Amino acid sequence: MNKLNRACAALLLALCLIPLPVWGEDAASQPGALPIAAQMRIYSDNGVEITPDQFEPGHGNYVMVPAFSSSDESLVPALERINQAILEKARIPEYLQLLSALTPGGAGLRMDCSVTLCASAENGQRTVTDRYASILFSAEGKMLSGRPSQVYYPMTFDLLTGEEVTFDQMFSDPDGAKAFIEEYLEEKVEPELSTYLENSQLFPVPYDRFWLDGLGNMILYWENSQLSFLSGYSGSVAFRRSELAPWLDLTENGVIPHLSYDRYALGQSVEKQAENLWYMLQTGRLIWAASIGTGSHLSVSGRNLRVTTDSGYYPGGAYLEVEEPRYRGTLILTDDSEDYVIGLLSGNADLFQIHTGETGLADAIAFLGREPDAQIPMDDAAAEMYRVCPGTAAVYHLEPWLDGPAHVFTLFSDENGTVQYVSLILDQE
Repeated sequence: MNKLNRACAALLLALCLIPLPVWGEDAASQPGALPIAAQMRIYSDNGVEITPDQFEPGHGNYVMVPAFSSSDESLVPALERINQAILEKARIPEYLQLLSALTPGGAGLRMDCSVTLCASAENGQRTVTDRYASILFSAEGKMLSGRPSQVYYPMTFDLLTGEEVTFDQMFSDPDGAKAFIEEYLEEKVEPELSTYLENSQLFPVPYDRFWLDGLGNMILYWENSQLSFLSGYSGSVAFRRSELAPWLDLTENGVIPHLSYDRYALGQSVEKQAENLWYMLQTGRLIWAASIGTGSHLSVSGRNLRVTTDSGYYPGGAYLEVEEPRYRGTLILTDDSEDYVIGLLSGNADLFQIHTGETGLADAIAFLGREPDAQIPMDDAAAEMYRVCPGTAAVYHLEPWLDGPAHVFTLFSDENGTVQYVSLILDQE
């Protein structure tokens, strides 16, 4: 591995999932910073621990395990309980034993770990600024059962108490949230499940298996034996923060207000939020927590997002759908060769104060702080071609960010004036 790849690998191990450089002051200077260190430990072939510069993500056999520590002795007992709970819930000792016993030529074992935790460096010290850490393990390859498969282990902890956070704790009205989720699954998700799936049971809903992605979005993960996708990955469904907002506990005692998005993004003025959105769009991203943007190469991104067999023609190229839950309702637009991402079109997105299916076009334009460069009527034929709704397309031409490419950002509203889709596409002119 060359030095650049090693540096990238080390960067991937950093536990700040959503680096947002325009969200204001350094996170370490914000109130509530905790003297907690978060380290990702990596075990490779034969169960031997390796250093970050020896690790090449996605290659070989490995198990990743986060470990928390603190110089504050009062926090140590809680962090030790968390570390022990992680080992037990993700069955780490068993996977390490399996890792050490693998033979060449088999299915192998790759156990990745994502940690939603905002941390910032100041004077050489990393300081955690989120009270809660949401952790997601994804194990793929040879399983503890002995056969190849894939499994998720999601969990969320309170770093101050060491207690695991339950679903009900995040809501002021957990019953209302569950009723919404179950109706959503029945009306929107179940009809789209492939008839070819061997395991396709959405109910009962696994409310004890959730992960928070840092933007307040919640992803539920099913056991592989209950729900699995065509790729073989266990089933998962994401719910946007705005969708769950009516039932969330957004008081100081709630979990969501302690996540970095609420504290450092939504906590800013509306004008600053709009500035952040323009920056995000100019740099080719339509979804903050996403791993893909315009210009991404699909040979890498498509593997991580698991492209499905659903694809078709889109003006200027093609569109693809993926299994990754945060891309539900989102099309990835590609060039004719389907090598590169030229844009994204989503009917399931939160863009600060713009929420598809909820925000009026006039309100969205007011939030953006500038009139669109054009407003184009979309009749049935045009809507079908561009896979949106009949109504109006409000088009913005974006200036390049530094030496990057120019983009076109479009809000598609229905005939009632509600924004139903948003798109970000490389400017081909």
